[in-house]
Amino acid sequence: MRLDQLQSFLAVAETGSFQAAAQRCGVSQPTISRQIQALEDNLGIQLLHRSSRAKLTVAGDLFLRRAYRIWQEWQAASAELKAMQHGQQHELCIAAIHSICRHFLPTLLPRFHQSFPQMQLRVTALGSDRAVKVFQDGLVDLIIVMGDRYLFKQSEWVIEPLYSEPVQILMAAQHPLACHPTLTWEALAQYPHVVFKDGYGMRRLVAEEFARRNLPWQPALELNTPDAFIAVIRESDMLALLPRSALKDALDDDTLVIRHLDAKVAPPDRQVLAITTRDRLNLPPMAQLLTLIRQQASHESCFS
Repeated sequence: MRLDQLQSFLAVAETGSFQAAAQRCGVSQPTISRQIQALEDNLGIQLLHRSSRAKLTVAGDLFLRRAYRIWQEWQAASAELKAMQHGQQHELCIAAIHSICRHFLPTLLPRFHQSFPQMQLRVTALGSDRAVKVFQDGLVDLIIVMGDRYLFKQSEWVIEPLYSEPVQILMAAQHPLACHPTLTWEALAQYPHVVFKDGYGMRRLVAEEFARRNLPWQPALELNTPDAFIAVIRESDMLALLPRSALKDALDDDTLVIRHLDAKVAPPDRQVLAITTRDRLNLPPMAQLLTLIRQQASHESCFS
């Protein structure tokens, strides 16, 4: 069954005439007749009595109610798709790592809202692995995650590097290592660490750096938000290796200090990526959001 056949049937049922139906649909009367005949052949039953005035058969009357619903659903779907193409979809969902939700997105989302005031934004803070999973499942439109070699890429994905940032060491101001401006991995191996939970890219990065040097790593406490890291570090002799953006709240805290790894042994910078799909790039809201994200990323890069 084709939609033009359905449209012809509805037009004949409403007008009672093949000629009037042809005028309404903008086609010839023989075209209407062929479409009705094809529809009846497809369904295997006669829908209309052919007489001076076209009348519905019992089967035609039963089918009419269903036909109206199908046509209305098609029209609604078409309208929704056209609205989406013009940037009028109802919501846009983002999943991002915690430091992005805390410091990166708050400055740009109000500007996005000015361009699309009727759109609801849904932002969820997740670890990189979990964010990728919900993106694969089609539950979000865009993710901003930490890049690493374990990232499973698909052909329809568009992956855009945003910025890179160094990994730094957070500790209490009274920590024994606080007197050193730079530190070695050997020194870090002597103390317990606050770490991200499994599924976070930063945890993998830190674990790999210790393993690569054959040094013991002491993950003593698992957390998943920068705020929680800061609260625990302030009250303990634990250490935390965190990306620069996750340490912004600690910069003006006199009870904390931030130290660097010796440049000769520093781990690779953390790379932050934005990922969406090719089809979403054609939608005005996504195009605008990515423009704002690029602008903010350029600002972040200036401080890396």
